[in-house]
Amino acid sequence: MNILGFNCYGHDSAAALIVDDKVVFAVEEERLNRKKHFGGVPEQAIRACLGHAGLQLADIDHVAFFWKPSISYSKIPVYLFKFWDKVPALMREQRSFSVEENLGMLNYLRDMRRLPQKLKELFPESRPAKFQFHTLEHHLCHAASAYYCTPFEDAAILTLDGAGEWSTVLRAHAKGNTIQKIGAVHTPYSLGAFYQAVSRHLGFKLIEGPGKLMGLASYGKHDSAVYEQLRKIVTLTDDGGFKFDMSWLCYHYTRKTGVTKKFTDTFGPSKTEGRDWSDHELNVAAAAQHIVEDVILHMARVLKKQTGSDTLCMAGGVALNSVTNGLIAKEGLYKNIFVQPAAGDSGTALGAALYLNHGVFKRPRKWIMDTAFLGPEYSDAHYEKAVKASGLPFEKMDDPYTFAAKKLAEGNILAWFQGRMEFGPRALGNRSILASPLVADMKSILNARVKFREGFRPFAAIVLEESCGTYFDSNFPNPYMLFVYNVRPEYLNKLPAITHVDNSVRIQTVNQTENPEMRRLLEAFQKETGYSVLVNTSFNIKGEPIVATPEDAVRSFAEADMDYLVIGNYVVRKK
Repeated sequence: MNILGFNCYGHDSAAALIVDDKVVFAVEEERLNRKKHFGGVPEQAIRACLGHAGLQLADIDHVAFFWKPSISYSKIPVYLFKFWDKVPALMREQRSFSVEENLGMLNYLRDMRRLPQKLKELFPESRPAKFQFHTLEHHLCHAASAYYCTPFEDAAILTLDGAGEWSTVLRAHAKGNTIQKIGAVHTPYSLGAFYQAVSRHLGFKLIEGPGKLMGLASYGKHDSAVYEQLRKIVTLTDDGGFKFDMSWLCYHYTRKTGVTKKFTDTFGPSKTEGRDWSDHELNVAAAAQHIVEDVILHMARVLKKQTGSDTLCMAGGVALNSVTNGLIAKEGLYKNIFVQPAAGDSGTALGAALYLNHGVFKRPRKWIMDTAFLGPEYSDAHYEKAVKASGLPFEKMDDPYTFAAKKLAEGNILAWFQGRMEFGPRALGNRSILASPLVADMKSILNARVKFREGFRPFAAIVLEESCGTYFDSNFPNPYMLFVYNVRPEYLNKLPAITHVDNSVRIQTVNQTENPEMRRLLEAFQKETGYSVLVNTSFNIKGEPIVATPEDAVRSFAEADMDYLVIGNYVVRKK
């Protein structure tokens, strides 16, 4: 049986394919059409799924969609009753929203009804498509993406994001193929929207702001008068949920700003650009991060009591808050923690297919997500063609790993392109920019020469799994770069390029089997320097998605000030 899952009409559209109970392919549309956070119908991603498996749309038995419009329609009267005075302004704004900015996807509920026909129009074939189309609840898709791909038969599930059809949080207990809801948090109370609102207040753009806010928060005081004041607007509930005092927030009826005049009167005016923050504004960032930690830890603790499970599975955009994930891991509440690497909305394409297969059809769970490398891969001939077309000098090497390790040890910056592309927002070693963590000013060099981004943003580290506890204060496996640990005191001055201002670092561990190419490089670097850790950041420049094709890689390398590109066994230099 062939099941296609996809999401659209929000942000980060993607598609995933299950063939005979196993996920064979998943990719974000933005990687292929080069439009960051693209939210339209993922036509190229669907084509890539079908092409990988040698299928046509006519071969698809079921299509799973990540949203259930009937829930949205049923909640419209509730919304009108609660926020009747806000509706006129909301309707005016909706007309000018881009698909990625759309609030609650209200503009696109009717378009969702046409999706089965739209798919058939986009993929005309000699044989007619006869798939069954299924609309599935958003947070159940998140939950499925985090649970069904694990080996566990019993797990607590926590999903958190801006909002689904109405819910913003789902708490559940999974056993076997059954995901049983325990509780939920509903609109307007949203941890993701709160964090987004504060990021907007501090001058960041919609969608990308929360990731930047997490890095900025380290520059403020975690426990300050600002935190004490901001903490008063949230109430933790005994059932494991939370509520906000909505007189401070307005994200539920406008995208022009997320905070009210009451908020700005207390915490200062909202910034128009994300830069030049005062100490007070840095403390606002730290306070918002601290509140996210408070709320999530509260939910994780209560969920542990409610389920008694030793395993926690997490998804939703807020689950990408790796600082909080690290705190959960260190607290030792759960023996096993799995955070879906594509925790945001792109992962619901995968989750929709998994939920339909296992939650609805009750088919056996045969696939375990032991790798996030689910995207396209390219042949050696394709590498050579792209490199030759660039006009840049290159050579093919039998052992590019030793060469790369030597160049990294000398302080060079390398672009690294190997194998299948990662699914999710993090570069996990196949579409990465790499550098030595031992160079004192490497963070500044990367930001200025290559990434062209804000200097306050930290870089992640990639490390051999067995060495993680040597350099950092936790050895909890972290193959998807979703936990933040602290650098051990004895290495603070030895690993300056990855050590953030608060001595923290976002970690990715590499085990024996998941990424043999990256493991060989880390082992070669260890022979050169004695350290089995590298700086790892995504292979893209500011404003672009992560590179997908060899052509993307060569172009991005040519435009940015990097020293070498290793693509397969080909080593490319600048002229």
